[in-house]
This record gives sequence, structure tokens and C-alpha cells, in this order.
Amino acid sequence: MLITIAVIFVLLATFLLIIINMYSDYVSRREQDARLIANKANNIIAECEELLLNQAQVAFSKTLVLVLHYRIIRALRKRAIDPKRREEVKERIANEERMINEIKQTYKDSNTFKAPENDAMALTQLRTIRHLRGILKSEMKSGVPINPTLINKEDRRLYVLVLKVNLSNLIQKVFEMKRLKQSGTCKTLIEKGLSVIKQAGVKDSWIQEKEDLLNNMLTGLNAEKKTTAKPKQDAAQGQEDDKSDLDEIFGDKKKW
Repeated sequence: MLITIAVIFVLLATFLLIIINMYSDYVSRREQDARLIANKANNIIAECEELLLNQAQVAFSKTLVLVLHYRIIRALRKRAIDPKRREEVKERIANEERMINEIKQTYKDSNTFKAPENDAMALTQLRTIRHLRGILKSEMKSGVPINPTLINKEDRRLYVLVLKVNLSNLIQKVFEMKRLKQSGTCKTLIEKGLSVIKQAGVKDSWIQEKEDLLNNMLTGLNAEKKTTAKPKQDAAQGQEDDKSDLDEIFGDKKKW
């Protein structure tokens, strides 16, 4: 009897130990998941704040600014998983909501395009724009409370900005190749730029102005090429005439 009781006691103790270990693993995994979610939320918040603080590189529209603030709120709600930070998160969300209301009422869109001064700046702008387009796509899937038409319009605006950055950088290279008298490379770049504009099919005054500039430069290059080629052609013709004269003077005399 005592042996039976002892066996039952051991089995119960073993079962209880298994339950405790399972619960401990569950709590540990839950805490780890919570930390991962909180860390991801913190990274999203820091990313959005950095983008909002560095608007000098790329012109931000009201739609884009609102999307970033709504993204911060969504990340804050995920961070509220930690009971110790709920009050802080609640206050921060209220502050973000106040900022959103103010933006809706007072924010003025800027259509000013800041052309990159060099390759490094162009690369930074392109990376920022591509990042922003990715955020727009992600937030639209997440159900951000903004009219999808406005988000699609903003995505189109960012697409046009990519085109402008690339064209601006290309035109700088064209001028540099022209300065170095590398006409062949210069012409190739111009033709590439015109091809990109044609394929994009974007109606924009800035792009139209650059298209006119590239066309005028291409016309000028072709005129220079013809002007340069004519003296060479005249020189070759002169050499041929001189050769004919020499043949006439020093060539075999015809027999009468």
C-alpha cells in the first residue's frame, strides 16, 4: 500500500513538474515575443521620427506626414503590451492624435523640388523616396485611416520625384562631359535621358523644361559634329586635288 501511494505521489510530482516547466516555457516565450514586438515597434517609431525630422531632402506632402504619424500610433499600441509602459504609451498616443489634428488643419503642401548637388545626395534622396513608397504600401495594407485615393496620389508623386532626381543627376553629368569635351558620352547620356522621359509619360512643367534643355543640347551637339566634320572633309578634298595636280605635273607624259 505504501509503495502504491509512493508511486502515485512520484507520478503526481512528475506531472506537476512537467506542468510547471510547460507554463514556465510559455511565460518565457510570451515575454520574448513581447520584447520582440516592443523592439520592432520602437524601431518603427524611431524610423518615422527620423524621416519627419529630415524633410529637407525630400518634399513631404500632408498625406505623407499623416501616414507617418498614424504609423507611429500603430506602433505605440503594440508597445502597450508592456504593462509598465501603458500610461506612457497612452500619453504619447494622445499627443500624436493632437499633432494629427493640427496637421490636418494647418499643414501646407510643398511642391518645391530640391535637385541633388552630387551623386551622394542623389543616392540618399532615392533611398529615402523608395523607403517612403514602401511605407505607403505597408500602411495602406494595414488600413491606415486615410483615403486610398490620396495614398495612390502620393505614391505617384514620389514616383515622379524619383524621375526628377535621376534626370537632375543625369543633366549634371551631361554638363560635366560637355566640359571635358567628351561628346560621345555626352550624346549617349542625353539620348538616355530623353528616352526615360518618353517612357515615363509624365506631364510636369519641370520635366518638360528638362526635356527641352536636353533636346537643345542634342541639337547643339549634332551641329558641332557637322561643323567639325566639314573642315576635315575640305582638308581631305584639298589633299585629293593636290594629288591630282602633282600627277598632272609629274605623271607619265602622254605620247603625241
